[in-house]
Amino acid sequence: MFLRRLSTSASGVLRRRRRGAKDDGVVAALRAEIAHELSSPPSSSPLSLHSQEALDFATVSDAPRAQDVLLRRRGDTEEVHVSALLAPLRFEGEEPLPRDALMKVFVSKPGVEPLLRFDCRAVAAAGGAAAGYDITALSYHAFPGDGGERKYEGPDFGDLDPKLQAALKEYLLARGVTPELATSLREHLLQKEQAQYVSWLKTLEGMFTKDH
Repeated sequence: MFLRRLSTSASGVLRRRRRGAKDDGVVAALRAEIAHELSSPPSSSPLSLHSQEALDFATVSDAPRAQDVLLRRRGDTEEVHVSALLAPLRFEGEEPLPRDALMKVFVSKPGVEPLLRFDCRAVAAAGGAAAGYDITALSYHAFPGDGGERKYEGPDFGDLDPKLQAALKEYLLARGVTPELATSLREHLLQKEQAQYVSWLKTLEGMFTKDH
């Protein structure tokens, strides 16, 4: 009986060693990636959205594990909602391009339909610096989440008269949707995503080192 237990124990140690040899390569790769992320900007905690650029807005939703953020600016005669998330990664060859942020701005008046929706893109200049935002689309909806039911959505925003495009941009600026706000949102989302990625890597590391 003792020899059987000894044999079983020895087999278990051998299996753990074999498994450990394979796991060690994964653990080393995970730790290298974590170190790389922590040494690469942005590497601090996600920026607070209660910055100078967002003083007029209240944070409605910014859950640590969520990929998006929702802000609200409420006035006497209208309400502005701004939702934002990072655009998908794009590459030039094997190098990732600076990330843009996709923004949706909803402007509504109590008891008045429809509400306006602006699709915007907070763009990144060369070197990752923020360069404000562009309006990419304009539509109106009977209520938030209204899919439009194949109704006419108007022309492409870029096809509108340049003076009308400029006037609509001024309309958003007057409601606090400034280049500085877009920059703040984009930087916040970048730091938030990095924090989520590092947390995910550390969870994997813990799983692989649990039985070591």
